[in-house]
Amino acid sequence: MGAFDDYARARQVYPHPGLARIQALLDEVGHPERRLSCLHIAGTNGKGSVAVFLDGILRAAGYRVGRYMTPELISPGERVAIGGEPIPDATLTELLRALEAPSERVHERLGEVPSPFEVFTVAAFQYFAREGCDYVVLEAGMGGALDATNVIESPLVSILTRISLDHTAYLGTTLTEIARAKAGIIKEACVTHRTFSAPQCEEVASVLREEAEKRGNTLTFVTPPPPKKHYGMYEAFFYPGYGDIRSGLAGVHQIENACLALAVAQALGVDIFAAQCGVTYARHPGRMEILRERPLLLFDGGHNPDGIAMLTASLGRYLGDAPRTCIYGCMADKDYRTCLRRLAEMPARFIFTEVSDNPRALPAGALTETAAALGIHGECLPRLADAIARADGIGLPTVIAGSLYLYADLPTSFRGI
Repeated sequence: MGAFDDYARARQVYPHPGLARIQALLDEVGHPERRLSCLHIAGTNGKGSVAVFLDGILRAAGYRVGRYMTPELISPGERVAIGGEPIPDATLTELLRALEAPSERVHERLGEVPSPFEVFTVAAFQYFAREGCDYVVLEAGMGGALDATNVIESPLVSILTRISLDHTAYLGTTLTEIARAKAGIIKEACVTHRTFSAPQCEEVASVLREEAEKRGNTLTFVTPPPPKKHYGMYEAFFYPGYGDIRSGLAGVHQIENACLALAVAQALGVDIFAAQCGVTYARHPGRMEILRERPLLLFDGGHNPDGIAMLTASLGRYLGDAPRTCIYGCMADKDYRTCLRRLAEMPARFIFTEVSDNPRALPAGALTETAAALGIHGECLPRLADAIARADGIGLPTVIAGSLYLYADLPTSFRGI
């Protein structure tokens, strides 16, 4: 790979907000995004799960579906898929190399280089357009209004998952500010003039209602049924018009994500069989993924307080008061103190670890000290493999949590991809 390929595949960085760079780059390559029928998803938690459910539903209905998601777990090519298959590495390399000259022209024109995420997003648009996708399930990277994916002008529908405090350095420090940023994906030129949202607190809901009305969209809040029956860690529920459905993703919170996807599918006229199959056979590595049944080893990439709350609620439902081991590692720019407090509500022994080779990672030693200051005591093992070995020695059910980036540090025998 060349230097530009390495740059474009790099982890997402956050330049100053704005769509000028990606709009200029799309000008250079003929606006492939205008040939796509996009289902645009923003929110704080659950975006990836809703995307996976929708992808599965539409593929089960016989459509050719592109899916764009972040972040990757192992390889950047995971972010871009058609028919559930990641883009071939040779194809991705070809697309990224072809964007080097256009990116340089943007640099000359604006005095700024398109960010890695912007380059990657344009490459994804080109791939989906070239391959003739019927639909593209498009997950915003961060925020909404100024996220690179929001360069699309006429989404088929807009979808908002639960909105809470996260990325406050970029999106705002209040729920109102963050909701306003996320609501930027609601477009006046939306093809169906439909926006679907998960249940929201009133502060967020009022912003979404205001923005939807302003842009001529019908806003539907999708209310999931209460938890009822579950098989292991997989929930079964009833959805009007689609009947009894079993979720393919573990966790009680997945009922909400599945229902949001089902509401969109219903609006698009998807039949019962496709809806049921798409939800039941959905797979999403790294999100309450059971890596091993006995003794239980579970991985969840919940990285903010609300994500941790969903994890602990699910573990309480499935494990009750049984003791467990929690391996925790996180990014230094997250609200890990609140996350630690919520994890400490479980009957858990703690092992603190860290994400390797990531400048944003909080060192395990610093994490252990911070936890101790909060009255949460645990062992410090910087290497995830060592932490898992120690947990196996303890012999309790084990959950690994705190950051999706920990997934790449798993021993290869545990990875689901």
